[in-house]
Amino acid sequence: MLQREDIENAVELQTRSYALLRWLAQAVQRGVIGFDAAHAYARDPAAAAAWTQRHRSELPPDALPPQHDSAGFFRLFAGYLDHGHRLAREPGQRPYSPGAHCFCEMCSWFINGPNLRSRPPTAGDQRRADRQMRASLDELALDRGRLLDEDQVGALMRQPELREAAALYAYAETLLRRMRGGGCETGVPIALWRRFAWTAQGAPKRKFRLRTDAVMAAQALLAERLDALPAPG
Repeated sequence: MLQREDIENAVELQTRSYALLRWLAQAVQRGVIGFDAAHAYARDPAAAAAWTQRHRSELPPDALPPQHDSAGFFRLFAGYLDHGHRLAREPGQRPYSPGAHCFCEMCSWFINGPNLRSRPPTAGDQRRADRQMRASLDELALDRGRLLDEDQVGALMRQPELREAAALYAYAETLLRRMRGGGCETGVPIALWRRFAWTAQGAPKRKFRLRTDAVMAAQALLAERLDALPAPG
């Protein structure tokens, strides 16, 4: 089962490493760093660590690696472009209106689009995310001394409340694995993320942040439902 101190560390590393990726994308937009260099740093943990050390004084404090696990920080940082995010060389422009109150020609104008983009999960990403959720449920069930059959797993995953909890739990598991140097299937993190951090209508939840308490609550809910299942046979 997931341990709180491990999740606290993973949440901190995820928050900080993504903040560094966003800062890097903004630096490209401002012309502070070239696109090719930024793209190379965002894919190589060792190169990113060396670059961050050289420019540490220029970076915001919340985007710096913690001393207790800089290796995990850079493993996460270097994985974002493989799991649903990309740096756009030519982001183009988009209409802008202060407060989004009116987009007529008098009240709006065009600004540069963001260099950091995320792609919508593909059907393949969704299937791989389902597979990861099932694997995570199976592993949690074994930790509780249970062996689930396919029908039981399917029934649990069809319940909206449990499906969101299972997605969050599976995401936390993949986060731990990635920061420890393991891998996960392509597109799985972003597909899982959108199952708990986005609304059912397909929009990001306002002010959502990944929190340790939410992960532990998801694990507790899943464990409770697993324990309540009838014994096999």
